[in-house]
Amino acid sequence: MNISTKLIALTFTVILFFAGCSNPASNDDHEEHSDPDTVEFLINGDVIVSYTYSNETTEGQFNVTIGEQTPLITAEFKDADGNEIHAEDLDDEYSLIWNIANTDIAEVVHSNSDGRWEFRITGKAAGETAVKFTLDHNGHPDFQTPGTEQDDAITILITESNQ
Repeated sequence: MNISTKLIALTFTVILFFAGCSNPASNDDHEEHSDPDTVEFLINGDVIVSYTYSNETTEGQFNVTIGEQTPLITAEFKDADGNEIHAEDLDDEYSLIWNIANTDIAEVVHSNSDGRWEFRITGKAAGETAVKFTLDHNGHPDFQTPGTEQDDAITILITESNQ
């Protein structure tokens, strides 16, 4: 092969490589998702608690009676425009992690029959504690609510009877 044939073959290879990389059809859309800005915790479709990262706002609290368990709570993540980030955008590499400041007062319960973004809270003793939620992606947080010692942490209030 002469040098011009090699140069043409190399040029053609480079063009094909770059054309393939810029082809929108070759992108894995399931790996592209909006970053979460808000998490909403819903019971029976009603938002009970929400936290928005962009303005560091926590609204609501979890209320539980001693010895009882909440109905199923579902976590839904939303982007900065308020659009839901669907479960298919958060593949198996994502998980929901929680940390309760005082586990003598409350605990988060997740059973195998619950969905990946669903859990319940059990009231163990009267009082108030805080919980931090993390959207974990392969061992690092993609989104977190405030820590359990922060003023805007999510509160769990355990009372002796429904009020």
